Amino acid sequence: MVMGLLAEFVPDVLGGGRTLTVDLVLEQYIWVFYGAFLISFVFTPIMRVVASYYQIIDQPDRLRKMHNVPVAYLGGIAVFLGWLTGLAISQFRKMPLHEPGLSTHVTINFSIVAGACVIIVIGLWDDVLGIKPWVKIVGQAGAATFLVADDIGTHCTGLFFDTLNSWLNFQQQPGHWMASIMTLHIPGWVTYLTSSAVVIFVVVACCNATNLMDGLDGLCGGVTAVISGGFLFLAVHLAVSSGGLDPNLDAMRVVIAIALLGAVLGFVPYNFNPASIFMGDTGSMFLGFCCATMIILMSQGQHWRWFLASMVMFALPVLDTALAFARRWVNGRPVFSADKLHFHHQLVARGFSVKKTVFISYGLAFFFAVAGASIVFIRTRYAIAFYLIIFGYIIVAAYKMGMVHEKPRVVTRGDLSDGGQATSGSLEPGTVIEIRDTPEPKAAEKSNLRV
Repeated sequence: MVMGLLAEFVPDVLGGGRTLTVDLVLEQYIWVFYGAFLISFVFTPIMRVVASYYQIIDQPDRLRKMHNVPVAYLGGIAVFLGWLTGLAISQFRKMPLHEPGLSTHVTINFSIVAGACVIIVIGLWDDVLGIKPWVKIVGQAGAATFLVADDIGTHCTGLFFDTLNSWLNFQQQPGHWMASIMTLHIPGWVTYLTSSAVVIFVVVACCNATNLMDGLDGLCGGVTAVISGGFLFLAVHLAVSSGGLDPNLDAMRVVIAIALLGAVLGFVPYNFNPASIFMGDTGSMFLGFCCATMIILMSQGQHWRWFLASMVMFALPVLDTALAFARRWVNGRPVFSADKLHFHHQLVARGFSVKKTVFISYGLAFFFAVAGASIVFIRTRYAIAFYLIIFGYIIVAAYKMGMVHEKPRVVTRGDLSDGGQATSGSLEPGTVIEIRDTPEPKAAEKSNLRV
């Protein structure tokens, strides 16, 4: 179905006397999908056995975690291995277009693989031993610096500053009334610094967005599969419509997107409710890093339309994270404090089952993917107006549904063996239940206690 849509809406382009079609772009790299899917599908149960043997298990806590039985971690390792396999297979497939005398296969920047490895190490560390949020953020920023050092995304703000410089140059032309008072010009290092900051921000934001979304069986993996499908659509469209201006960049986008899609789809069947394995922070942050890399690669060559489109496709994790941070800030809690009020938690609290909540999220992710893809068919200025209306309505709806303001209710947990009683009652939407242990006796009271 996806292939048919691509073939229908993406035109054939003549590049250097060669006709580049959707089928020509995908026929070589469909093997990347096969490899990524099969390795992820085969290694996921293997990693479950490994996690169970070494007791790398997620224990239910009856508070934030929605599962009822212990579930093994390390599913993210299988996804990572599948993705790596897809990248490796791409080295044995010829690019649809390549320049005479140059390599016939795609060259994947080593910085992308190195950054992914950093994310895997940080995530595995957190799954096994547990680390503080700021350590994860430092690790995510470190992974982003690999991209910056390799000059990936370091000109993503260039279109804005080039436009600004053109306007300034026009104002400074002889005879213009502002020429005598304005001699401004934005230097190139400003573009580099701002672009580097954007790259680091996108990587950190995406890693945390997918990490926070990983709260229900099959949720993060399925939503990321939809998003990666949207990225593949954009990547193929760019490869066909560019006519081979930068064949390696075009091929790299396609390879990363289709490898991610295959690796995630190989994992989701095991993770769907009831899950037999979790991806853990290892997998959720890795998925965020891959999505961030695709978003940044969409900006290469100053393709701001595609950067905007990819951001819209990733909107569901971003909106969930933004609402979580806004809710915690409004209610005076640390922004990195854990709670049970994410979008998926609130759907469950409103009576939806876990499976229905996941399918609703899939539908929303698909809607944002289609909305992002619409920029291919309409002018950017009209697409921006469309996006503003959508996100404006979503923000207002979230506010009215009580997803921002909390109604805290503190309950003290007593010892039932001493005659304590449990009380129950109806709760309003948006209510947070904070369960506190019985306060310890004061020093004077402790002195009267007998052993």
